[in-house]
Amino acid sequence: MALQTALEEMLKLYETWPDQLLTSYSSAVKAKAPHVSPRSLLLCGMGGSGVTGDYIWALATAKGARFPVIVHKADGAPAWLSSEDLVVAISYSGNTYETVSCAREAHAKGALVLSVTSGGKLAAWARETGLPLATIQPGYYPRTALGMLAGATLGILSAAGVEVANEGEVKDAAEALRSTSRGEGETIARALKGKDLYIIAGCGVFDIVAHRWRQEFSENAKAIAKTEFYPESAHNDLVVWQQQHGERKGFILIEGDGKVCSVLEELLRQVYSEQRDTLVRVTPRGNGLLAQLLQGSLLGGFTSVYLASLNGVDPRDTSITGRYKEALEKAGLT
Repeated sequence: MALQTALEEMLKLYETWPDQLLTSYSSAVKAKAPHVSPRSLLLCGMGGSGVTGDYIWALATAKGARFPVIVHKADGAPAWLSSEDLVVAISYSGNTYETVSCAREAHAKGALVLSVTSGGKLAAWARETGLPLATIQPGYYPRTALGMLAGATLGILSAAGVEVANEGEVKDAAEALRSTSRGEGETIARALKGKDLYIIAGCGVFDIVAHRWRQEFSENAKAIAKTEFYPESAHNDLVVWQQQHGERKGFILIEGDGKVCSVLEELLRQVYSEQRDTLVRVTPRGNGLLAQLLQGSLLGGFTSVYLASLNGVDPRDTSITGRYKEALEKAGLT
């Protein structure tokens, strides 16, 4: 009964992504922020917040941004950062050590720092320094708040004159999310039930979606998962499949566009099938890249929650991460 309650709670939170996206974008785009023409854009975040940064990188790259976009998934700020650069610090809780330290160091170097958070130390710091802040709704498990994180980040960037997705694209993404049902995730999870290892492959920009699926499988389903990022993985990871392996494997192939990816995906369908294990093909859908990235990510969330239920584990429980936070505190890193 408790497991069923956990399943339903998580699924309902994931189902709020369309409204999360629209509401957070509409609010953040009104933030008071100076218009800038940055030398570069640095996005600081970990976990789902880091994936939000990946989305921004992909969107900006696809639109031919005239400045480099860097996703920073570590503590502190890069040595090259200066007052010419724009930084977005993204942390759902607002207490992520790496992200808060990045924001503080970036500000000390003179960079304009925009913050996206539900509260915590990051929100308090942004208010104290008078820097632009987009606040989102608290009370979610961070991985179920990705719609808010994406919407608020897109919105506050637009408020600063850096538009990587317009309102129409945000609305298209919300429609793609609404078209994604929990039942799709349940079908995939049932196909993948009972495996020892999950191989999640993505090609080109859709390696972001593969990366997100792996995170969701780890956090929700407590399943061992490996990502293969193509075309890079065609030069090393692929070699492991030259021979048969005894573990029960579930292969998930995130399929996208592009000539090289088309060649690789056809090859991977053959190679993975030759392992005589389950192969699931996923094609992110929607009108535009933002829609496809978010839709593919939401499907991974649904799938991971159902896989958790089939594995008999609580998708809400991530208590082991508290050991890392305790270790940081003991080291004086707060």
